[in-house]
Amino acid sequence: MKAWKLRFTVLSATIAAVALPLQTLPIQALTPAYAQQAEHPHIFNIYASVPEGNGKELEITAAKIAELERCGIAAIDDYTHRYLGLAPNLFIALTGPHRDLATAKAELQKAKSCGIDGYTKRATFLGGE
Repeated sequence: MKAWKLRFTVLSATIAAVALPLQTLPIQALTPAYAQQAEHPHIFNIYASVPEGNGKELEITAAKIAELERCGIAAIDDYTHRYLGLAPNLFIALTGPHRDLATAKAELQKAKSCGIDGYTKRATFLGGE
């Protein structure tokens, strides 16, 4: 009986140790945009992300925006702290909010045909300066 209880205790502790780190991650970090719930209703395409304060964020995002404009896609740059659901402390080049996921994916395909990579992400635009 004691051996059984010991095995059960060890198994329970192992499961808890593996599950705990996953519980601390936000669900959006594990889920692609198309599968995210409408908790974050706005759909954006992200084409460049640079850590804030690295000294080159304006240069890098401006170059990406120029590439997108040559491809016929209007984009802006912004700080991620203005969006709930995006990774913090980044300066990004993005488009949106898009009307729906199909529109965002169509734009990504257009960018890809111009040799520009990106990804779609749901977020809530908070606004502010």
